[in-house]
Amino acid sequence: RLVPSGMPGVSYADASTPEGTSRRLVGLARATSDHAFNATIWDVVVDTEFQGQGLGKALVEQMVRTLLARDIGNITLFADNKVVPFYRSLGFVSDPEGIKGMFLYP
Repeated sequence: RLVPSGMPGVSYADASTPEGTSRRLVGLARATSDHAFNATIWDVVVDTEFQGQGLGKALVEQMVRTLLARDIGNITLFADNKVVPFYRSLGFVSDPEGIKGMFLYP
């Protein structure tokens, strides 16, 4: 049984064991923000045992709702090619101006 943690972007699973009920982290999403206009979603991670059940979608949707409720209107992310369709299905679009992230590897 999936259980929200009360923190945006974190979910747990309850599992019955001989010792009782245990709780383990099965998914999380992480974002950083300037607390004024912009936020970037950096990680969306779901335990492979729970993938394909809509948990990643739920985590991203909750993260977006939380950011919008805090008046953050510009939400970005970096996505590997293999997950672009997932984020497109959630309403994200590729940068229309073709701007790509830049990195420094000193």
